[in-house]
Parts: sequence; structure tokens; C-alpha cells
Amino acid sequence: MVSRNLPHEYFFLNGARSDGPVIGHIDGTPIPARVVDTRGSRYRFVGIARRDRRGRLDVTALRKNEWLVKPDLIYAAAA
Repeated sequence: MVSRNLPHEYFFLNGARSDGPVIGHIDGTPIPARVVDTRGSRYRFVGIARRDRRGRLDVTALRKNEWLVKPDLIYAAAA
């Protein structure tokens, strides 16, 4: 279920940059194994976000310390 009360923008890592090898592609866009945010925090790739039939991101499926990186990639805070 996608919540209309949780804007997906709150769950994006803005300004994240690639940090690590490319492990695949989605719609022609490389998927980096890791990303770094503007504060220097590191995150590792854990999956692709689901969308509902209307194209909305399912942010309720994210776990603690997981964030979205465009296009629909999920990254978790590295330990």
C-alpha cells in the first residue's frame, strides 16, 4: 500500500554521488554499488523501489536507514 500522507521526496538522498563499481543498469542508468551523500555518509545498494499501478513510489516498504536515490534505487546506511 502506498501512503498519500508520506511524500516520497522526504525519502530521497539528494546530491548523492556514486562511490564504487557499477553493479548493473536500470533503464540505461548505471547502478553504483555505493553512494555518498553531501555530508559524507555512505550507503550501499539494496534494491529497487516498488511502484503502485498509478506509478507512485511505495515509501512504506523502506526499512529503517533506507533511502531512495533516483531512479528508484534503494540504498541503506553503511555500517
